[in-house]
Amino acid sequence: MWSCCSANPFKFPTPQKLNGVSSGAVKIYNRKTPLLPKHLHLSLNLPNTKFSFLASFEVPVSVLLGHINCKHFIRELCDLIRPRWLDFSWSFPSWIVYMYCICLCLVAEAHPDQIASGYYACEHVQNYYAGAQHLKGDKLKEKLNTIISEHQSLPYTQVWDAIKILDAADVDVPEASSDVVEIYSLRTVSKSLAGKPDGWNREHLWPRSYGLITHQTLTDVHNIRAVDANVNSSRGNKYYGECSPDTSHCLRPATREAAPDTETDKKRWAPPLQVRGDIARALMYMAVCYGFPQSDGGVNLRLSDFPRTAKNEMGLLTTLLRWNDLDPPSREEKLRNERVCKLYQHNRNPFVDHPEYASLIWGQVPPSRKGSYVHRAKYGLSNSTRTIKRDN
Repeated sequence: MWSCCSANPFKFPTPQKLNGVSSGAVKIYNRKTPLLPKHLHLSLNLPNTKFSFLASFEVPVSVLLGHINCKHFIRELCDLIRPRWLDFSWSFPSWIVYMYCICLCLVAEAHPDQIASGYYACEHVQNYYAGAQHLKGDKLKEKLNTIISEHQSLPYTQVWDAIKILDAADVDVPEASSDVVEIYSLRTVSKSLAGKPDGWNREHLWPRSYGLITHQTLTDVHNIRAVDANVNSSRGNKYYGECSPDTSHCLRPATREAAPDTETDKKRWAPPLQVRGDIARALMYMAVCYGFPQSDGGVNLRLSDFPRTAKNEMGLLTTLLRWNDLDPPSREEKLRNERVCKLYQHNRNPFVDHPEYASLIWGQVPPSRKGSYVHRAKYGLSNSTRTIKRDN
């Protein structure tokens, strides 16, 4: 505990765990009438009644200054004592504590939102999105960008290890699982076949050719999934969407190795129904996280109904918004988001936590008048397609 008064300025014992957070506590005393509200943190036994209690508060140690709650605490603390900083009745040690708190505020603001103890700001979802409430449009997009864009980047070689955990077949014990689930086939394959021609590869849902030119965009695991090596080559850099109603070249499934409810034409690619929302939210994350000028020279990524590689525009926006509505986040998707936060990048995909953010940023999209081939086939409707026979 750090005590501060005119007779006994400071004591610095070993920081204790308070509410699960390593911290110290500060008490300020003064000879005169209290100048500050009595925000009691601990019960006090005053050693000398001539000293009046001014304030008591928790001060996390320096390694915790990246924690978002710590930042809020320090800001509130400075706001609390700032109106009295010209009051010359303060004792000298109280002035020292005040200056110390100001320094804490400066350091905390400059410190990234993570801490060395393994506890990260993204682990408290409610606090993580503080300030995003009641926003919409570009203001919400900008606020979310501020929250998620500063994050840890993995070396590209470590992305393999991350995907083996994030896409493990056993979502409850991913470390013990020997397989991963491929995003387009939904089949399990051995982790040991990573990078093998007959195994699985790393799929950038937002393709490289659509503006991924920096290390951070290329290694963002929110955008990378395990995929069958052959399906990865077949999809190429096609944007997402069901086959165009006017096409005569719709393939279902998209390839032999893909799931039965996939489809593709010359420009579009539709993944399995049960992961369409997952992919939509991953692309929305990319458009927000990297949708503004980047300090490392990266280009602005955008979602559009008229995607073009030259403009770094991925799509189809209307389709992705619909997929987000029709396929809400599953338990597996939420666990993946949680592990990206805790184990790897220390940020979150806001559209997994708040799918409603999509319509608040890009607007409501009415359901398509014509469903995908998968839906039309289900209800006996016709469409010009060619079916690929899958190997058992």
